[in-house]
Amino acid sequence: MPQKNTQRRIVKVLRDSVARRIAAGEVIDRPASVVRELLDNAIDAGSDEIATYIEEGGVGRIRVVDNGCGMTEDDLRLCCLPHATSKIETEDDLYRITSLGFRGEALASIATVARCEITTRTREAGAAHKIVIHGGCELSFEPCQGNAGTLVDVADLFYAIPARRRFMKTPSAETAQCKTVFLERALAFPEISFKFFTDGSLKVFLPAEDLLSRICAAYGEMDKRMLSLLAGTGDGFRLSLAAVSPGVSRRDRRYIQIYVNRRRIWEYALSQGVEYAYSHYLPGGVYPSCFVFVETDPGRVDFNIHPAKKEAKIKNITDIRRRMVELLESFLRQFGLKNRPVGIPIEGGAGLPFAARGLPPGYHSRDEKPSGSPWASAWVSAENTFHAFAPVEASQDLLLAAEAAPSFGAEKQFDFIYRGQVFGLFLIAEKEGSLYLVDQHAAHERIIYEALAADTLPQPLLIPNEFETDEEEDAAAAVNAKELARLGIRIERRRAGLWALTALPESYRGGEDDIVQSVTGCHSAGALKKELFANLACKKAIKDGSPIDPRAACELIQAAFALENPRCPHGRPLWIEMSREDLFRKVGRII
Repeated sequence: MPQKNTQRRIVKVLRDSVARRIAAGEVIDRPASVVRELLDNAIDAGSDEIATYIEEGGVGRIRVVDNGCGMTEDDLRLCCLPHATSKIETEDDLYRITSLGFRGEALASIATVARCEITTRTREAGAAHKIVIHGGCELSFEPCQGNAGTLVDVADLFYAIPARRRFMKTPSAETAQCKTVFLERALAFPEISFKFFTDGSLKVFLPAEDLLSRICAAYGEMDKRMLSLLAGTGDGFRLSLAAVSPGVSRRDRRYIQIYVNRRRIWEYALSQGVEYAYSHYLPGGVYPSCFVFVETDPGRVDFNIHPAKKEAKIKNITDIRRRMVELLESFLRQFGLKNRPVGIPIEGGAGLPFAARGLPPGYHSRDEKPSGSPWASAWVSAENTFHAFAPVEASQDLLLAAEAAPSFGAEKQFDFIYRGQVFGLFLIAEKEGSLYLVDQHAAHERIIYEALAADTLPQPLLIPNEFETDEEEDAAAAVNAKELARLGIRIERRRAGLWALTALPESYRGGEDDIVQSVTGCHSAGALKKELFANLACKKAIKDGSPIDPRAACELIQAAFALENPRCPHGRPLWIEMSREDLFRKVGRII
């Protein structure tokens, strides 16, 4: 072990050159930081055309050229001094930031760690001026030829801090980081034309266009037909969301992007809100694409909390998140309605009556007993479950029996033809020129999920279910108790570390262990409800490989078709559809 140094050290004030390099390292940590700051300045200058040039990953050279308002001769002399800025004047201005740049650190920091040249001209001036600064030292200042606007040329980045250069990634990796920053800035300003050059070659050209077109041009795998633009307002804010249909997903969160007052930030509450809204439509392990643009009163957001301005404090973040989730849920609901086969009525507002009450179809009271129906073997104390369907005899020909399935007597009619079960999981239905493969487990899971969500009448337990908690679980249970009460679940604290489940809705019976696990594990009310119902529904639903008789299959298919959201609680689709034309094309009957 190294020997501890107990020698007293004398406190000294750092030399100005050392202090400036330390400060510069906080703002400029890699080439992408230079690109970020220079693009911010170019946008703030009112440019409508901006070009970015990268050489050797940005360590060799970075140039940003804009046609904005430019700087006067006096402004140019001051712009590279520490804390020189045209964006703010007083301390109060910090709390009403309307520009991307405002601290006056960027150009000073860049000029301290690189060889920097700035050429600029206002539209009114007859000549341009150029300043050359290396390592924080001004070498020259002179008039020159130049267009209106500003050109910033940054070469030999970190030559003044050799240790920093050793931590740079490969040129290709640094270029990719620069491109990411470039695209983030370009996305928020679709009215500006952007160009991105790498080692002399034009790699990205984004002409001025609308937001959805800009997103598609910036990210080539996007198609405008996949995107929808949503808009909403709230107290002191406006929202614009470019949302992708739930049929498109990714393995990463790259395309969940949050912009506040046109600045890309990392905001967990909003990112998590996007994932939550899509969670009923996407299976686990995949993520949606959604670009969220928030315009809020500058007085309600503070960007001055992170050296790179990647984070912000937002006063009304809860209201913004709630409104955003409402917009997304309203948008996503249409996919359930759109995907439902035509002709299935919606009774009672949200699916069949039994889906809302936890009852088999045709039964509207818990006092009715469905004797003499294929549901009888599944009906246990008002639980809506398919656990014990009468198995089909091996000798029975499902396909022949299915021809009669659309009608099981005058009391029940179906507007599809049931064609049987395959692989012990998929139910085949033919309807209006299309073939449907319905996942029996996923469909039944969703039906039970909806029934659980509708049943909030608590029933006291004869023997309370006690469970012990550690300190963290005890706190979670205390937080969740009120939300559980709204679901019809009552828990009581007996003493520190000991709780009891004392009442729950009848349809939850058999899921006590899941309830206890959810009570002690979830901290979000929405997550608690979703996790609990999803776990209960999964355990109660008919399993993969379970046989099912034709009439029960038809009941299940019709109930699935009537659901508002045709996806299981984990986000998987309940069925896939293939039209007659699609099938004929696959076997070569249509070319």
